[in-house]
Amino acid sequence: MNICLPAFLEILPNRVRRNYCGGALLEQWTGEGSEGDSQRPEDWIASTVNAVNPGLPAVNNEGLTYVRLPNREIVRLSDLLATAPHHYLGAEHVNTYGLELGFLAKLLDSAMRLHVQAHPTSAFAQEKLNSRYGKFETYVVLAIRKGMNPYLRLGFQHAPSRDDWRRIIEEQDIPSMDACFDPIPLKVGEVWRVPGGLPHAIGEGALVLEVMEPSDWVVRCEFEREGIVVPPEGRFMRRELDFCLDVFDYTERTVEEIKQLCRLSPKLLLKTDALIVEQLIGPQHTDCFNVRRLIASKATLPAYERMALYLVSKGEGILEAGDGQLTLRPGSRFFLPVGGSPVRLQATSDCPIEFLVCLPT
Repeated sequence: MNICLPAFLEILPNRVRRNYCGGALLEQWTGEGSEGDSQRPEDWIASTVNAVNPGLPAVNNEGLTYVRLPNREIVRLSDLLATAPHHYLGAEHVNTYGLELGFLAKLLDSAMRLHVQAHPTSAFAQEKLNSRYGKFETYVVLAIRKGMNPYLRLGFQHAPSRDDWRRIIEEQDIPSMDACFDPIPLKVGEVWRVPGGLPHAIGEGALVLEVMEPSDWVVRCEFEREGIVVPPEGRFMRRELDFCLDVFDYTERTVEEIKQLCRLSPKLLLKTDALIVEQLIGPQHTDCFNVRRLIASKATLPAYERMALYLVSKGEGILEAGDGQLTLRPGSRFFLPVGGSPVRLQATSDCPIEFLVCLPT
């Protein structure tokens, strides 16, 4: 394998199977693929994490991202990082995380409401699961299916007791489970956080960028949705239900209280003639990653002390560095190494380009 040290890495599509149906809006938005709605509703971006799909046939290296080098060679990202970790990730990052990115980012497109679920906090994971990571999640709403009104279930609006919740799950009493939640409408551009412990489910019709701690810890409360069955090994993290009941936050919160707690407002970090940079997810929310919005028409992209993952959310343009060039449109994604040379951006229409930028802390 002929390895060079490029200024940017083009990230290739990376569709992943899940236990729900979707993907058509993802394909429409990115211009990639022709499956329509299927069991591959997600695209994992810059992933060094294997997908876990209990009950489905194993797929070798599922979830792992591949990148295209300037010489057009295609290599697995995790293999490339190992060849020059200080160039790609930076010495400080390598000392802290090794070759892990410290987060997982993915595009998620749901044609059906997802199963109600919850994830452990990092504190719970460290104490009870012998894991560095729990699963704190964030969503940036990118697009909505025509004619649909997507929503989010988040936290208990009508909280059950721990014993009632056990019964509801054991008996699969779906009407009682549904009665625990009020729908929270989603709009394009909104940013949400989902702390560990809060039960949640994304409703049908939304395409989101989901950025999270890099784990697959999940407690699934519904065992079947629209004919898609979660097998026993995929329900309770391979533990007993009683153990998993301790994951949940049983606090009762109204929709307005959830909005105040979990819907986030952008914070302006920089505004010049060339660039606007906003913080969407910051250190006050999680110690694993940052998410920023960057808007520019013609600029040299900022240099960071950590690697940076860029996703184009609006606009079209050209990315250039040395002899390398990448055409940009919504859904384009690329990786900027710490040790790369300056990268220039030029919009090719009257509208600026908008990026979502994911950074480890």
